[in-house]
Amino acid sequence: MQKWSQRSSPKNENKEEFLATKQITVLEHPAYSPDLAPNDFFLLLKIKEILKGRHFDDIDDIRSNTTAALKAIPQNQFQNCFKGWTRRWHRCTASQGEYFEGDHGGIQQ
Repeated sequence: MQKWSQRSSPKNENKEEFLATKQITVLEHPAYSPDLAPNDFFLLLKIKEILKGRHFDDIDDIRSNTTAALKAIPQNQFQNCFKGWTRRWHRCTASQGEYFEGDHGGIQQ
């Protein structure tokens, strides 16, 4: 299995060397995971579905139409989104950095 790590990149090694020369402490954190970004997999998709094919006159027009699109999303869809996010979060945590595909990935909920 592939281990996800930001440290495996040569670019990151150069950054770490630079930060070390400046005596900057680097804190460990997980790599970005699109599975854990609700805005990527739910919110932006919903707004895009609602606003697709429309043209706007100015920033205020974009703002008001986007606000209306957000208000048009039923509350239960937001709740379902976050339930799914919670399941993915538990799977990512349980995998301890191991790569997995699909809804289950061999991880018990």
